[in-house]
Amino acid sequence: MSLEKKYGLQPLIPFSVKSLAGFIIIFMIWQGGTLLWLSLLHNLIPATRSGLPGLITLYLSFVFLILGVFLVTRYFFKIRFRTFLFEGNRPDFRKFVRYFLWYLFALILYLLVDIGVHPQAFTLHFDPLPWLGVLLITAPLILLQSAAEEIFFRGYMYRMFRSLRGGVFWSIFATSLTFALIHGFNPEMLNYGIFGPLYYLLGAFFLGIVAYHTNGLAAPIGIHFATNIFNTSIWGYGSSTLDNMGLQSIVYRHTLDMPFAFFGIFAIVITYGAFQFFKHQRNRS
Repeated sequence: MSLEKKYGLQPLIPFSVKSLAGFIIIFMIWQGGTLLWLSLLHNLIPATRSGLPGLITLYLSFVFLILGVFLVTRYFFKIRFRTFLFEGNRPDFRKFVRYFLWYLFALILYLLVDIGVHPQAFTLHFDPLPWLGVLLITAPLILLQSAAEEIFFRGYMYRMFRSLRGGVFWSIFATSLTFALIHGFNPEMLNYGIFGPLYYLLGAFFLGIVAYHTNGLAAPIGIHFATNIFNTSIWGYGSSTLDNMGLQSIVYRHTLDMPFAFFGIFAIVITYGAFQFFKHQRNRS
């Protein structure tokens, strides 16, 4: 068995009533903790209700998602959290950085194509000092949020379905569908019709494929982090839920062209799939 096919098998979280109950408990800790945290901070510090303080408060709430996964894996399945995260190995920082830089480059290339095709849709929106200040404050919190979601979706959920027959398919399908339901059906994305949910479904499918091929969470966390850094620091767009949250971007798109964005990520997924195919063929020869 090659390394690429081992991810999610050790330590195994069997698909069962217990693991489903664990999923529900994680979700309840995440959402319940977030609601209590936001309510408390909004009442104690009114400034956290909007703008950059509000965004910082929201990002910090993802600690509850990591806490939920930690409690369930540690006390339901007796798995040490470090072992759960890294399958007994050290964190692969080089893989994280490599995939972060590669995907950020791909997104910037997509942005340049978008500007070339739709120049009238963009406005230069760059003020270096405020941009750098906000980036330094938010980048660690964006990493926290990105890692938390990957630990839950491509960590806990992915493992939960790996024990089934055809486990790789079910792991990627179930995590992608759940991710799309949570992210793609919010009011912002529904404004773009079916392309909003499809964008998140394809993006989550891609992250599942990457987790499988790279044998862990380092690469999908890097890609997720690059995506969120891009969406919060490099470009902004009208109707975004992050608009008016105190973020600073380099360019501003007046309206988001979701079909164009969908086909952009589709091209990235196809390119990655072709790369993995030719890599596999080369290794066989």
